Amino acid sequence: MKRVLATMAVVFALVAGAGTAPAHAFTMDVQGGVVNAWSDITSFNLNVYGHYWFPIDQMLFVGVGSGYQEIDNTSLIPVSASAWIRLPIGSQTLPVVTGDWGYLIGSDHQMFWRAGGGIDIKNGDYSSIMLMGGYQFLDHDGKGFVYIQAGILIEL
Repeated sequence: MKRVLATMAVVFALVAGAGTAPAHAFTMDVQGGVVNAWSDITSFNLNVYGHYWFPIDQMLFVGVGSGYQEIDNTSLIPVSASAWIRLPIGSQTLPVVTGDWGYLIGSDHQMFWRAGGGIDIKNGDYSSIMLMGGYQFLDHDGKGFVYIQAGILIEL
């Protein structure tokens, strides 16, 4: 139940914020997937993430991110500064590189960073489907995790 409420809160916040943004000023994404310790790749932990992006141009976005993660039965709310770069290779499907740096709020609160990449499949001028993967490092625990997620990017 906590997972569902946290997911609904993230989605609601993103949609509510999108309604208050000036036209063509912000972009947002919502992604869901799993995050696992590399040594225990068969154990799947929930990972829901979203971002508000400010587009520098069509290929570079900076913004803030938040969501919900459950790592080894510990609930965490990430809050991060983020960057998204589309690489100019292809027209309909573009490779992307992304990074987040921030803080995990919860009973095991700590600093973290994420680096990843994937593909951005354009659905038209204002939306994309994203398939992403990468590495997340927790400073306090000194542990690394891999994540895989899929989502949608909407450019307002």
